[in-house]
Amino acid sequence: MREEENNQDLYYEEDEINLLDLFIVLLKHKWMIFSVVFIAGVVAVVASLLMTDIYRSECTIAPIEQEQTSMSSRLSALGGFGAMVASQVGIGGAGSLEKFEIVLKSREMTKQVVEKHKLMQVIFKDSWDKKTKTWKTEEPPTLQDAYEAVQGMLEIKPDKKNGVMKLGVLFPDPAVAQKLLNYYVNGMSEFLRHQSLENVAIQSKALQGQLVTATDPLLRAKLAEIIAQYVEKETLAKVQKYYGFNVIDPPFIPEKKFKPKRSQICILSVIVAFFMAIFLAFIMEYVGNLKKNEDPERFEKLKKYIKLRNKK
Repeated sequence: MREEENNQDLYYEEDEINLLDLFIVLLKHKWMIFSVVFIAGVVAVVASLLMTDIYRSECTIAPIEQEQTSMSSRLSALGGFGAMVASQVGIGGAGSLEKFEIVLKSREMTKQVVEKHKLMQVIFKDSWDKKTKTWKTEEPPTLQDAYEAVQGMLEIKPDKKNGVMKLGVLFPDPAVAQKLLNYYVNGMSEFLRHQSLENVAIQSKALQGQLVTATDPLLRAKLAEIIAQYVEKETLAKVQKYYGFNVIDPPFIPEKKFKPKRSQICILSVIVAFFMAIFLAFIMEYVGNLKKNEDPERFEKLKKYIKLRNKK
């Protein structure tokens, strides 16, 4: 029993000695640790101060849910032709979060927005000379460059649970961030409106062609009623401010910067540097012991290997 207690005491003693050794190593290299942490902190502060302030304008939109059962049932009554048209009915402004996300990420919509509002000089303002109205770079930015830049600024966050979508635009100028977001919201509305009106024009023309050739009075009455509904919905689509969605919370000019979060950058840099410095201290101590006491032969082999690797 005493022997077990002695062994246990010896174990605790060795454990205390190991912890003490670790603490001694840290004290031995305290100035190196302090220097690494101090330099990392200074670099982090300088780097964060050199970063450009970015602002984020946000808005919230919700899709318009519109009943299409009545229109679909009337079209299906026309038989095969009506069923074909019913599958393509899109007028009235109904939308979905999935559709909005696809449209917002489309190249065609970005192209329309950029060209309509002449945003190339805004997006790439650092490469644009306002005095000479020419590009400073040898190769001017392209629409592909604009698409990639805009997608990098645009934030799309669909919330399926609440049935809304939050949109945001990041930009160094808060007023420009709001303008860009407004352009994109309006651009999506016009893009959806144009597509739907284009489809309806084709469908209405086909229905009118059927009306001319139809001889059955009942069929002609149904066709005339459906065409009238198409005209009514087309007129409604043209006067809607936003097609397919409502703007619950409009874009605003942000008052506070969104990033960089300078305090977080500095704190995180100091913490990472501290642990790296501790790791470096133990590596230096191990190499020093390997060179002096523990295994000089192995240390010489290590130096030879490093020299060979450098030569290669």
